[in-house]
Amino acid sequence: MLRIQTFGGLIISYKKKKTSFLPGRNTKMWKLFKYLLACYPTPVTLDKLIEAVWSEDDAIDPGKNVRDVIYRLRRTFTSLGSKQEYIIFTNGCYLWNPNAKCMMDFVEFKKYLYEAEDHEKSEEERISCLNAAISLYKGEFMGEKWSFLETWASYFVTFYKRLFLNAVESLSNLYEQRLDYESIITLHNNALLAEPFEESLYARLIQILIKNGEYALAERQYRQIEKFFSKEFDAPPPQTLQDLYEESVKASVRKPAALARIKELFDERADNKGPMLCAPDTFTQIYSYGKRVDDRLMLPVFLGKVTLTSDEKKDLTKAELEQEMKTVLRILLSNLRKGDIICRYSPNQFLMMLTTTKNTNLKQGMQRIDSLFRQESDVSQTQLEIEIIPLKDVEMEQS
Repeated sequence: MLRIQTFGGLIISYKKKKTSFLPGRNTKMWKLFKYLLACYPTPVTLDKLIEAVWSEDDAIDPGKNVRDVIYRLRRTFTSLGSKQEYIIFTNGCYLWNPNAKCMMDFVEFKKYLYEAEDHEKSEEERISCLNAAISLYKGEFMGEKWSFLETWASYFVTFYKRLFLNAVESLSNLYEQRLDYESIITLHNNALLAEPFEESLYARLIQILIKNGEYALAERQYRQIEKFFSKEFDAPPPQTLQDLYEESVKASVRKPAALARIKELFDERADNKGPMLCAPDTFTQIYSYGKRVDDRLMLPVFLGKVTLTSDEKKDLTKAELEQEMKTVLRILLSNLRKGDIICRYSPNQFLMMLTTTKNTNLKQGMQRIDSLFRQESDVSQTQLEIEIIPLKDVEMEQS
């Protein structure tokens, strides 16, 4: 079977053996071959082929030249010993034969992504599809920085790169739901092998680690990024990554605070007099939250604090603290209402924004969280301190 790899460079193999049957890579045959592949499965008119491969002064009769190159290209494939007809002509257009036995990585790549979007599949199946797609992407489509040589090529390079980055983000989100930070780190580091200069991959990895309280891992990743930029560019990482690192350092030493004081600080910083100006990422998060609670916006909202404490006789090790906080987060994610918000405020403290209905019993909900933690905790001397106060001056009838 003919195999064509396009990600990270164009490599052709037949019966598992690489072949260099095509002539020099700047020839018309090579360029026409790449254009037909890039357009697959869309048929290409003669005029489109001429526009993509031939310049105005290239030939007196470019139409005849196209037909000659197609003829030689077909003969080249025949010389491999294959009886397949790879390039066909139908309805006035040329196209790569969709019925030919041929494995093309970019076709498989899109197939896996399509399957991963099927939400009727199990989470494991979706993760498997995304991993399969991501593993096929070895770098820029067609490689060799060809988009600088052919003006039409930049669209395809950008298109497949965007699909790849979206797939990494989707898989990262699925791992984050499982609190599987090791897989997130492995995923992003592997993705950076294919796209080593993609700043968004570095930024998202650090953001996820900070968001989930993995401050030491965030710092370790930043140090690796720092070495990379120093080696490749003799310069520090971009300012956005430096700011994320500073955020990680500050968060790692942030101390637990009294809940009333936290509310006071937030009230001081809140600007209710006009439109709120925020970064795009923050806007996306707020929009997502607004959609979730759209039918409950007029209901009371409460600020809650969950603090992990231990007996004074023994301090928790860092590993014990992180394991216990993962247990707390898992319980909160499983038991709070859709539309509630959680954030890790300090190494041993979570904040919650809780919406309620008349039938909501906050006290019972918090008691359930406390009871589940006592059952699931791996460290006997730890316990939870839970406190809730209203954002507005209303009575907590259900607490």
